[in-house]
Amino acid sequence: EARRAFAGHVLGSADGRTLYTTEMDLDSGTGLIGVRDVATLQKRAEWPTHGIDPHQLMWDRSSTETGKLIVANGGVPTQPETGRVKRKLERMDSSVVRLDARTGDLNGQWRLDDRRLSLRHLAWGEASGQPVLGIALQAEHDDPNVKANAPVLALFDGRSLRSIPLPQAMSGYGGDIAALDGRFAVSCPRASSVALFDATGVCLGHLPLPEAGALTSVAERLW
Repeated sequence: EARRAFAGHVLGSADGRTLYTTEMDLDSGTGLIGVRDVATLQKRAEWPTHGIDPHQLMWDRSSTETGKLIVANGGVPTQPETGRVKRKLERMDSSVVRLDARTGDLNGQWRLDDRRLSLRHLAWGEASGQPVLGIALQAEHDDPNVKANAPVLALFDGRSLRSIPLPQAMSGYGGDIAALDGRFAVSCPRASSVALFDATGVCLGHLPLPEAGALTSVAERLW
């Protein structure tokens, strides 16, 4: 019997009938999207995310076609029953994928040049009237100095994916991300800060905040 584990995020359909969940096959490590009935939570379908360690998923705002999902494959080999102990980081394979929400078909896949950066949390912003996806990064480098100075933000415009360099070290750990007024905020709990960027990737500084964690924007405020 197939063994599954949830991977932390869920997304509802516009008509309120379907839930999409990120999941993992515990035997192979394969990332999956579970397609579930809202009323019963029974699984209707199951699709591969074309990677491992899937995390957040969102509706795609960058595509001219509706009904597309964007999924972040964190790419870190783990096993939930061992407390998410990270294994064989040299095999990391993080990516962003676009999936058809009706069929699960793969419509695109993008990777960063630095394979030790894990793509995890997502937030849609806007630059020059065009949607841009901000992605919080978590560094998994062996060298402590490289890890400490690693970027915490990547941007995806629907066609290309790039990481954003930092003017100062943020311990290489982006915990969460939110968008507000043409800016991105990335929480950096290991640096006790929230890093701020404009939607093109220019760093606007940081706000000191001990143990900064989950972020969201509500009613024109960042929480």
